[in-house]
Amino acid sequence: MKNVLERYVIKDWKLKLLSLVLAIMLWYTVFQIGEPKKDLTIPVSIAHLPKNMIVTEMDPERVFVTVSGRVSLLKDLKDRDVSVMINMNGTKEGEAVFNFSKANVNVPKGIEVVDVRPGTLRLTVDRIIEKNLKVLPKLDRKWKGRYDITRISPQYVIAEGPRRSLEKLTSIETLPINGDLRHNEEAVNVGLNLEDMPRTSVKPDNARIMLKKHSGREDPE
Repeated sequence: MKNVLERYVIKDWKLKLLSLVLAIMLWYTVFQIGEPKKDLTIPVSIAHLPKNMIVTEMDPERVFVTVSGRVSLLKDLKDRDVSVMINMNGTKEGEAVFNFSKANVNVPKGIEVVDVRPGTLRLTVDRIIEKNLKVLPKLDRKWKGRYDITRISPQYVIAEGPRRSLEKLTSIETLPINGDLRHNEEAVNVGLNLEDMPRTSVKPDNARIMLKKHSGREDPE
């Protein structure tokens, strides 16, 4: 018994005591601090939105997600590895409020979601409609009075977008017709101005404008 005690306890007792102290300190550190954590900023994604609906406003568009896990996993974890998804199946037109939970966050294996902030998402949902809009050519001011518009093709385009944006519109302007216009007759392809029509698509998205110079007018310097 004495030999066993000397062999396993007394021999190299200083080194063994030091190992014990280090082990206690490590345990205490892990117990007090717990698993390491990491904060990420993740964009909110929409899933299962009805085909005839569109989200026109979303607040917030990104949320803060706190995750925990092994240091070896967290150090290589990027924002793109985590997603925040809202299921909008059955959502109707108007304002909607969703409460975030850990279940809305998808993380890689070995990572745990600790918190999601803020906890509430506010959305405005609108119905998608189609509408025929008349094309209104717009000459750059330096060509006004120098060229006449003789033909527009197409005269109407089909706009598709939120009902609230389109229901009162009857026309759409082109971007200012500009360029190096020198001939008596010119044909210019110009895009349509969608600046005040967010989340709206137009087919076709440009128009061909035929121009004819006023007789006796000179080109601007």
